[in-house]
Amino acid sequence: MSKTGAASFFAIVSNAGDGDIAVFRVDGATGDIEHLARYPAGDTVMPMALSSDGRVLHAATRGATRSIVTYAADPDTGRLAHLHTASIESSLAYITLTPSDEWLLGASYGENSVSLYRANSLASGAVEPRQVIDGLVHAHAVIASSDGHFAYVTSLGSDTVLCFAIVRDASNARLELAQKVHVDAGFGPRHLRMSPDEKTLYVSSEFRATVAVLSRDSETGMLTPRSVAPRAPALAHLNDGCVRTAHLDPATAASLVWGADLQVTPDGRFVYIAERTSSRLIAYRVTSEGSLQYAGYTDTEAQPRGFRIDPSGGFLVACGEKSAHVSVYAIDADSGALSAVSRCAGGLGANWVEIVPQT
Repeated sequence: MSKTGAASFFAIVSNAGDGDIAVFRVDGATGDIEHLARYPAGDTVMPMALSSDGRVLHAATRGATRSIVTYAADPDTGRLAHLHTASIESSLAYITLTPSDEWLLGASYGENSVSLYRANSLASGAVEPRQVIDGLVHAHAVIASSDGHFAYVTSLGSDTVLCFAIVRDASNARLELAQKVHVDAGFGPRHLRMSPDEKTLYVSSEFRATVAVLSRDSETGMLTPRSVAPRAPALAHLNDGCVRTAHLDPATAASLVWGADLQVTPDGRFVYIAERTSSRLIAYRVTSEGSLQYAGYTDTEAQPRGFRIDPSGGFLVACGEKSAHVSVYAIDADSGALSAVSRCAGGLGANWVEIVPQT
């Protein structure tokens, strides 16, 4: 499928099983993917966050040694150059930067907390967070608004989405709780994405692989529940999921929904969620009223945890925790349907994707 005029880009994938980060180049015209290089990161490297200009990449490791590893990303060649590794205490399931790149936010699922770090302090070798907010049961994701005034956090264990004001003074910043919004009991809020105009916040369900739609006031940051997407017919053979523990029987686990990542096309017309048990990507169309309408599914890499859409909206890159390959799909602009266009070998335990446009 031709995407004439679309820019080529680099897909950066963290491989928890191999403890490294792989870089791939995707042709903007054809969607063809090629592997370029792999870079050591650390045991169980998982969430990543890019600076606003795409030239700095942070990656968090979640093994016995917990750290944030920082690289310079070359938008010309896709090469990563290690800058520094900072030792931290928390195991972070999600990291994100404020738009100014001054502050790094991290959500810790196991420690039920959200942490705030000064980004430039990561060069010191060992870093303490400027603030830790505890009591967020199974905190899973944290994102910031583009104006840098608000942060949103999911508490999967309490079925809650929280809004924090990011309050700054001359030398510091802190998070102040502004609002708690409850979703349906048993929803299991996991990941968060905003619509392009940031007037809508989408929340993925780990236990149902549906998506909650919340209206957002850009001035106050406040959220108002609007609707929940219908359960995908493609998941009718699965029961609602639950918090995963080491004691969960494998046969039971294989019968449960296990939703993961959430992405929105740059034009705001389609929303996708990954479901790991069925290894499918579920598509929803945004209606004129702002609700979500089921638009189909696509089989993808085994146990897809992370995926990403390129800035042109033409391609989606997906990896799988139980797959040693990375796939690229063309996105149909009218229907949102995904068509596989290329695939290549990757690493083990692939779980997170970031994209850097090639200059």
